[in-house]
Amino acid sequence: MQNAQIQISQNTAEAVGWRRGKPIEDPEKTKRWGFVTAKPSEYLVHVRRGKVRHSSSGQGASCFKWPWDAVAIVPTSFQRLMFRADQVTREKVGVEIVGLAVYRIAEPLIAYRVLNFSFPERAQVKLEEALAGMFVGATRRLVANLSVEDCLQKRKSALAEELIREVSPVVGGEGKLDDFTTKGWGIVIDTIEIQEVRVLSDKVFAAMQAPYRSELEKSARQAKAQADKEIATREAELTRQVEEARIQSELVVRERRDELDRAAAEAKKAALLRDAATAREIEEQKLVAAAGLRSQAAEIARREAEVRTRDLVLAHERTMEEARAELSAHELRAQALAKKAELERAELESDVVRRQALAEVVLLEMRSRAEGSLAEARAERERAEAQARVLTAENLPKLAAAVGQKFGEVKVTQIGGAESAFGSIAQAVASVVELAKSA
Repeated sequence: MQNAQIQISQNTAEAVGWRRGKPIEDPEKTKRWGFVTAKPSEYLVHVRRGKVRHSSSGQGASCFKWPWDAVAIVPTSFQRLMFRADQVTREKVGVEIVGLAVYRIAEPLIAYRVLNFSFPERAQVKLEEALAGMFVGATRRLVANLSVEDCLQKRKSALAEELIREVSPVVGGEGKLDDFTTKGWGIVIDTIEIQEVRVLSDKVFAAMQAPYRSELEKSARQAKAQADKEIATREAELTRQVEEARIQSELVVRERRDELDRAAAEAKKAALLRDAATAREIEEQKLVAAAGLRSQAAEIARREAEVRTRDLVLAHERTMEEARAELSAHELRAQALAKKAELERAELESDVVRRQALAEVVLLEMRSRAEGSLAEARAERERAEAQARVLTAENLPKLAAAVGQKFGEVKVTQIGGAESAFGSIAQAVASVVELAKSA
């Protein structure tokens, strides 16, 4: 549990000599004499006979260095440093802390006395190693006195701010925390961010997540139960409405049928009375005149036809009322089925959206892999073209000598565009032939 990883600048190291394994320095900054120039983001310190020459020192300044002079170039731009530390918390639970620190050299005239900036790259590596070691040690000390919840939830106040409070006075020119001298490194810590806090034990992490997962599962079950309850209530309400409408329509049809039956009975009774009266009148008037008898017979026939027509109209109206009632019941059942289909369609649309999201994630992963393969193929083609140009350049002297001895005139044709490797070879061969002919 005491492992720590420090990510510092990866500079190319010397392979031989007394500086083997150390970063390769810029020869323009380490030469023994001549003009030395600092970049705009660097501070040049020119020392002669142990004293700083303020006239030739400064931000982005330049000076002429004699062999007995000393020149230090201090970078003043901000630098970033990644550090990683493992430590057990107050509850004896292992956590891994990953942090990022951003710092800069604010007082170059103090920093060049602390580190040997005559070799700027090596001094930068030393500074990063020292700062990273301080961050890792302070982080372990803070985590050892914190709980897991504090590490996860209070990473800014409990870790980052405490690291700045402890390290800034040491490197910023005030020395230790308990004194206020002008000693220090001349460095300002701009910010420290805790990027990741990871619990190393999977069992502990799963146990910490268990209450939240159970609460989420409980909420999901309650929501599903509530939805099922609402659906069941709605279906029962629709069923009740359909049944009430059916019963109401049956009552209306029954009442209408009774009315029609009563009307038919009354009409029949009236017809019987009229028939009896007519028969009596016919008997009374039979002796009066045959013409009156025929007229009465015709009137009776006409009235009977009207009665039959009225009966047919009443039967037709009764049939229409029954059809309307049945149509109303069918519409109510169709509405209930439409509500159920709408709920099923909503569930299907939710499932389709989830499947589309999964398909988009898979497509993005495949696209990133294809782009990586294309980049590797392009790099391989560029390496092949570079090797072809190097091989051609190495064999050009022999080719020129052979062409000069064997041919008096050579025509060279370039195949491809300006980006083709064969075009570069054709130009090189033509130049060699011209040199051989002139010799």
